[in-house]
Amino acid sequence: KKLETYAKRLDEIEHHVGNTEDSVLSLETTVQQLRETVVKLQGKTDDLENRSRRCNLCLVVLPEGEEGRDPVSFLETWLPTLLNMPELTKNLEVERAHRSFAPRTRNSDRPRMLLFKLLRYRDKENILRQARKLGTLTYNNKTVYLFPDMSAELFQKRKSFLGIKRLRKDLDIPFALLFPARLRIDFKGQRLFFTSPLDAENHIKMSSLPEDPPSSLKEQRHRTATTKRTEVLAT
Repeated sequence: KKLETYAKRLDEIEHHVGNTEDSVLSLETTVQQLRETVVKLQGKTDDLENRSRRCNLCLVVLPEGEEGRDPVSFLETWLPTLLNMPELTKNLEVERAHRSFAPRTRNSDRPRMLLFKLLRYRDKENILRQARKLGTLTYNNKTVYLFPDMSAELFQKRKSFLGIKRLRKDLDIPFALLFPARLRIDFKGQRLFFTSPLDAENHIKMSSLPEDPPSSLKEQRHRTATTKRTEVLAT
C-alpha cells in the first residue's frame, strides 16, 4: 500500500510539474510578445514625438537676453539678416520661441538653448540649407549654431555615427546622415545605406583592404630562411 501511495503521489507531482512547465512556456511566449509590442510602441511614440518637432529649430550659444522680451519678433527680424536671406524678411513666421527649461547659469559662456517653432516646414528646410551653405554663423563676433530639434533617443542614435563620419572624412568618402538616423555613403562607385555605425565601419575597413594582402611576418621570415638555405646549397 505504501508503494502504491508513493507511486500515486509521484504521478500527481509529475502532473503538477508538467502543468507548471506548460504555464511557464505560455508565460515566456506572452512576455516575448509583450516585449515586441513595447518595442513597436516605443518606436511609434518616438516617431510621433519627432514629427511634432519637425518645424522646430534650436539656436545654440546665443547670449542670454539678446532676444529681449519678445523672442518671436527678434527671430523674425534677425534670422533673415544672419542667413543673408532677404526673401524671408516679410515671409518668415515664428509661432513661438523660448529658452530651454534648464536653470539659468551664471556662466555667460554657456547660455541656454533657444528653441523656436516655425509656421512652415519649408522655411525650416531653407534655413538649415542656407546655414550649411554659409558654414559659420556669427552674432557679435561669437559663433552660433542652428540644429533641428529632435527627441533624446533619436539624438543618441545620430550621435553614434560621429566616429564613422570622422573616418569617412579622413578617407575622403562622400556621405550624408539622413533622417532619422540613416547613413548614406558613395564608395567605390556604389551608393550604400547603413542604419548601424558598426556595419558601416566594418564595410569600409573590409573594402579598403588591398586585393592581395601582404604576407604575415612569420611567412616572410619563412621565405627568407628558405631562400638562404637554397643559396647555401647552391654554393
